[in-house]
This record gives sequence, C-alpha cells and structure tokens, in this order.
Amino acid sequence: MSNAENIIDDISTFLDKFSLKKNKLTKEDLINFIEEKWAEADDEKYNIYQAYIIAGRMTNEYIWAKDFPNMMRWLDINDRHTASGRNEPYVRNYYRGQCCLECGNEEKALEYFYLCYNENPDYIFTRAPFCYEFFNKHLENPRDIVKEDEGEDNFFDSVALEEWQSFFGEEEIIRCEILFDDEEEEELAIEHENGINYLETNQKEILQSILTELLKVYPQWQKDYNYSEEDKPDFMPDVMEIKGFASLISPAAVYITSVFKENLPYIGFLFSCSWDSEHGLGVMTHKNRIVKIGGADTAFLTWIEEK
Repeated sequence: MSNAENIIDDISTFLDKFSLKKNKLTKEDLINFIEEKWAEADDEKYNIYQAYIIAGRMTNEYIWAKDFPNMMRWLDINDRHTASGRNEPYVRNYYRGQCCLECGNEEKALEYFYLCYNENPDYIFTRAPFCYEFFNKHLENPRDIVKEDEGEDNFFDSVALEEWQSFFGEEEIIRCEILFDDEEEEELAIEHENGINYLETNQKEILQSILTELLKVYPQWQKDYNYSEEDKPDFMPDVMEIKGFASLISPAAVYITSVFKENLPYIGFLFSCSWDSEHGLGVMTHKNRIVKIGGADTAFLTWIEEK
C-alpha cells in the first residue's frame, strides 16, 4: 500500500504551520523536513498534484538560497511528476530558464531560453519582462520591445493605521484600494475621501468592532473547521479575549467601495488567518458597524453592502 498520500499530507501541514505568524522554524528546518519526508514517500507521489506544488516550492527555496545544483535537482523531480507532462516542452524549457536566471546562472538560463525560442519564437516574449529582456540582448536580431504602460492602480499607500500595526505587531503599510463601480470613470469621490478620513480617525474603534464580532463567531467556526487536537493549538486555538487574535490574523487589504450611505462608503477588510490560508477572513463594515463577517470575498463583494 502506498505511503505517498499520507506523507504529502504531512508535508502540506508542515508548510501551513511554517506560514503561521508564530512560527519559530527556520528555512533550514523547512528544507530538511521536506527533503527527508520526500525521500520516504514512494513513487505514487508523482501522481499527487499537491506533491507537484511542493516540488515547485522546493525549487523556489533553493533559488532563494542561490543553491543551483539542488535547484536543478528539484526541477528534475518536478519533471517526473505527471502534471508536468501537461505543459509543452517549450513551456518547461522556459520555466527552467527563468529558474536558472533567478538563481544567477545566466549561461544555463540562455541555453534553456534558446530551446524554448527554437520551438516557439513568440512564447518567451509573453512571459516575465526580466527574462525576455535578458534573452533579447543575446539574439542576433533583437526584437523591438515596446514596454506597455502599466497605468495607475487604485491603491493608496497613505492610509495610516498605526493602531492596527501596533496591535498586530507589524510594520508593513496595509494596502488600500478604491473599488470603483465604473472602470471608465475612476475618479475619487468626496465620499471615498470621507471614508478614508473616517477610517484613519476611528481606526481603533473599527478594529475593536471587527475583533469583537470575530470573537462571537469564532467558537462556531472552530466546530466547523474541526481541527484535530494535535493541530488545533497551531491553527485554531481557543481564544478568550480579542488580543488572542493578534497572532492568528494579519490585515492584508482595505477596500473602499463605491456604495455610499450617509456620505460614507462601505469599507471591506481582508485578513490572512491561521485557520484558512486559502480563503482568508473578510469583513464588510459601515462606519464601525459590522455588516458581515466571513471568507475573503466578504471584503469586496459589493452586493453585500446593498442587501
């Protein structure tokens, strides 16, 4: 009987724990654990899609470590997986070239880029700019590359949420995006400005409301997620007071919607959370009132505000 599925599940759980805010493990711990577990698993692992994801993760770990031999070894492991066969050879050669370039081996990167180019001359020019710009310099007849105008995004980096940063123990600025109803008329309204000002002025009260509501629904969510006694302390421990969430969630984004009430917009908040790394946590608010709390999409689905 194959042991691969259980071992791949063990690796996935380890990776989830590694991503937690309270993680104390090092990159070396991660690499050693996966290398050991991977060696224990039989060849059925090459038919499990999650193992394909793990192989990609290990490739990236060795890229970040600038460990070219081990990166190449994991690229070979990656190619043994059945999922790799879904990609055309020129796609796989491009990916190898990109990995080599990121790992600092330009000579090997160029070799793979040429293999890709010889089979499909256009493909590389649809991929990462740092790759095709590097490759283009080595062509006998370089292409004229027109850089696309990236345009302006709808993010603001001026929303100051010092109270939030203090509570969560994080220094990163929380990104903020205006959700316009009409993409052709992306003009900041006075209501949007009112919302940003309200958020900055009342940030402590808004955070308090969010965490208080989370504390109410959290016990039921614990039952719904039903973590084992072994994993519960890491992913969804009991929380008796709101400060207990500081190590379990992190603010990822603020969405200022274009649905207004009393001259103020509904505002959504997106959080990463320890208990659901895939779906996250989303909250929709108006002023300091919680309209809805749920998965990530709760933070930006405008029909929620209009109900």
